Amino acid sequence: MLRGQHNKVDLGSKLFRLVIGFHSSDDDAVAIKHLKRFESICISYNILPNGFSQDPRVTPSKWTTIKSILYLSVMTINIVHLTLLSAFDLPDKWHLLLGDFFYGHPNGRFFWIFCLNLDICGEYMRQFWIYLIKNGHLTTLKLQHLVYLKGFKSQVLLMDRFYCKKYRFVAANLAVFWVRMLFSVTISFAPILIFIVHSASKLPRTSEQYIYTGFWVVTSYLGIVCTITNLMLTGGLITIQLSYFYFKVAHVARTVQDLATKRRHLNVADYLFDYKATVREIIQYQNEVEHVNIGIRNLFMLVYLGHSVVTDFGVYTALFVHIDRGFMDFFVACVSMIGFTGIGACSYTNGVLLTKMSSCCKNLRKATKRLQLNAKSSIKVTDLEERLSRTDIAFTIGKILDATPRVFVIYLIENISLIMMFKVNFQ
Repeated sequence: MLRGQHNKVDLGSKLFRLVIGFHSSDDDAVAIKHLKRFESICISYNILPNGFSQDPRVTPSKWTTIKSILYLSVMTINIVHLTLLSAFDLPDKWHLLLGDFFYGHPNGRFFWIFCLNLDICGEYMRQFWIYLIKNGHLTTLKLQHLVYLKGFKSQVLLMDRFYCKKYRFVAANLAVFWVRMLFSVTISFAPILIFIVHSASKLPRTSEQYIYTGFWVVTSYLGIVCTITNLMLTGGLITIQLSYFYFKVAHVARTVQDLATKRRHLNVADYLFDYKATVREIIQYQNEVEHVNIGIRNLFMLVYLGHSVVTDFGVYTALFVHIDRGFMDFFVACVSMIGFTGIGACSYTNGVLLTKMSSCCKNLRKATKRLQLNAKSSIKVTDLEERLSRTDIAFTIGKILDATPRVFVIYLIENISLIMMFKVNFQ
């Protein structure tokens, strides 16, 4: 009996690793293999045109150029198609030609509006991300290329071995997770879309109409899947980098705390040596975060606003409009809630970064008390403490808001208010 239970647990563990992509290995080569696989997919979708190295000498292949042209063509056709179905009152024959499988449903147009918002938002963020890459605003991604060459070493990541191992584990599993999610969405969305068409369509069942509908179903599938895939790949890159900063700030915070703890046990010369080394680590981390923050804070603003538009309209459609009072409402609500979850997770992580840097500031003050600094050094330390207390020591939304749990609560309140505004105005 115990053996049977053990086999069930083992089977469940294997199934979990197969679906979610959970891997635990002390081998750098295994983690690097997963990161390279994720990188190759990002290159194929032109999210990382030159890979993690961002070497301008690496030019896209002809096949990559052809795929980019095909992608642009599909997205253009899909957006025009969605615009026609959602924004115009078309004659009946146009609905038939455009394969409108929600034709005849009183609220079918809301599904097309939701898809149009998703496509435009996703494509705009994709283009802005590529702009940031090409203009050198995301140079910290080169860190992954250094990891390829030298491994997850302390000399590369500039943190102790304990946090290097943690980062290797999290980065590798995030890469595996996003690849698995990408393939899952690509494979599962096809039968979902076919089920939607089969259950919702009231179009004539003629061979000619099947050709029209089939063509537009394939176009819609490619457009929506490409949009979701681009968002997932961008999200994957952001989460991998965010995990690096998470462990880096944990390393810096522990180093400063250790320095403050042992200030009474070391002689002045040894303590001053450790103090200077710790300050250099803090400054290096500050410069790295601030450089990234300048580049991506406007991207966070786009994500903040874009997700608001898409998710609010989706929740409004599912809760108040009701496309079919069944599967479609559930589907739109699930897709919409992903945006809330993503922003909430990033806000929580960013809040942890700010909290740890605030503790660094307090411990640095404690560590400085033992030293008799001259006026110039005192000014430098005060400036360093002031930088540690600012919100841009982590990541901000635009130049105004820090992406913290408090702001996420405000975001939810704003979204709830906007959804209710939709309800009042549309009714």
